[in-house]
Amino acid sequence: MKSLLNVFQILLIWIWTAFICLVGLVLVIGFSQQFTIYWTSQFWSGFIFGISGVKLKVVGVENIPLNESVIYVSNHSSSFDIPALFWGIPVPLFYLAKMELKNIPFFGWFIQAVGMVFVDRANHVNAMSSLMKAGNEIKKGKNIITFPEGGRTRDGEIKQFRRGSFILALENNIDIIPIAISGARAVNPPGYRITPGTITITIGKPFNTREYDSKEPDFYAKEVENWVRNTVAKI
Repeated sequence: MKSLLNVFQILLIWIWTAFICLVGLVLVIGFSQQFTIYWTSQFWSGFIFGISGVKLKVVGVENIPLNESVIYVSNHSSSFDIPALFWGIPVPLFYLAKMELKNIPFFGWFIQAVGMVFVDRANHVNAMSSLMKAGNEIKKGKNIITFPEGGRTRDGEIKQFRRGSFILALENNIDIIPIAISGARAVNPPGYRITPGTITITIGKPFNTREYDSKEPDFYAKEVENWVRNTVAKI
């Protein structure tokens, strides 16, 4: 019975995702990318949490700057991380997305239309060009969120943070706000199983990029990684 419920939930989420993408493609014609991504992501993520019986707890929302664009950096262990961040952070979020997502019908069209920044991980030159574009987008007012582990961890352990997001921050003097997500893997481990529970996202105080040496992105990455690790361990 539980398996049938999961299949029904996943099916509805897929249908809802396609519908929201179509709505977003229409909205972006008449409204800004910021407006479109914020409201479509709110309706999309709210539905997902409602139908799955999952609750969201947000700690540290006062650390979010409402008048300054930043880079949000988070650990990543579950498909539920993305709707949790969309629903829990009260500003429009634009992801650094892998290039392959462009090819997904509806979803790929939508995320291109609203201005997500794509990274070609297979080509170093293209990847660096993508980071330069991301820096320009942040300066124009977009908040970028990244998963510096490079993808979802399969075993639940936080992996080493890659340097790309931190090079982006250092080269553009953009602060980083760390986010620790806990409980998402228990709710939705790799696969299609959804179990009611609570996801907690803890938003830390900004890491002032100007306090770090621009030639040491690895040190900067490790500082933020340690904050995320320690925070997850405390939850």
